[in-house]
Amino acid sequence: MSRHHQLLAFVSLLETTKPYLVNCLRVPALQALLLFSRSLDTNGDCTRLVADGWLELTLPDAAAALRFLAAALQLRTSWEKLLDQQLDPGGEEPSSRDLSALKRGLLEFLEMEAPHRLRQLTGLEKQTLYVGPQTVPAAPHLPGLFQGTELKPDEVKGGHRVTEFLTYNCLTDTDLYSECLRTFWTCPHCGLHMPFTPLERMCHESSCQPTEGEPPGEEVGGSSKTSALHRLYHCDICQQDFTLTPTEILRHKKQHQ
Repeated sequence: MSRHHQLLAFVSLLETTKPYLVNCLRVPALQALLLFSRSLDTNGDCTRLVADGWLELTLPDAAAALRFLAAALQLRTSWEKLLDQQLDPGGEEPSSRDLSALKRGLLEFLEMEAPHRLRQLTGLEKQTLYVGPQTVPAAPHLPGLFQGTELKPDEVKGGHRVTEFLTYNCLTDTDLYSECLRTFWTCPHCGLHMPFTPLERMCHESSCQPTEGEPPGEEVGGSSKTSALHRLYHCDICQQDFTLTPTEILRHKKQHQ
């Protein structure tokens, strides 16, 4: 387990009597695999990823794994869009604002850290890597994580095809109870605090994003997303009325103890 696993990247391969790697440099393994792998396969909570069918990444922290994967998906989509604009002779030139946003996003992504394991799969593990199409569950609705992409069942690996390079929940998991275990989590948008499975947490977080133009973390009393969670609360000590979630009510009461 380390935060600093590395891979060797090179610009070209020169072959004479011997092969030579030209212009080599070390790159962070986690970020490089997420950005440049031709195929990425995940398990149910994305704590286990396999790049190009032979390198396995394991991130024990499910929240960190989802954060890395969501950032990589956004960066790869933006990068591909700007590259298409650059290569299209009749299209619009990429704006300097979009280019700056991509550069800033890449720098921030490279600075992210999370403990993880990196190892090469054995031949036997490669043979039993995927769950297969017969075990495909119903497609989860995760627009926040997968950018509104319609998930389609993968007919070979199982799981669901998200993009050309990403297949979600297609890996066999040695832990049969991982998707059934619930842990307490507080939503940063609506303040809901309750036990979730990793998949339920992703579904809630993707459907509970702030509306466009609303600063992150700002609460809107009339929002349809929070009306079911917030309720009117009158504090006898403050003699004021608030619109709070049950968790926020408990926090407010503790302030007066």
